Amino acid sequence: MTKFKVANIHCENCANTIKNALGDEYGEIKVDLSVEPRVVSVNLDGKDEAKFKEELDDLGFSVIGKI
Repeated sequence: MTKFKVANIHCENCANTIKNALGDEYGEIKVDLSVEPRVVSVNLDGKDEAKFKEELDDLGFSVIGKI
């Protein structure tokens, strides 16, 4: 799994927004709400990492680093 530190995720509703918007294209997406900044985990399986980050940004959630 690829893990990203992501800004602007505040609650379970934010996490669900990400999962619902991107889950069909990227499969299972996990959002760890217990850490700050939040961590989003996704199995990109050769998919375009830059595109995933751009789509997160379009939803209002900025990637601030990769773990």
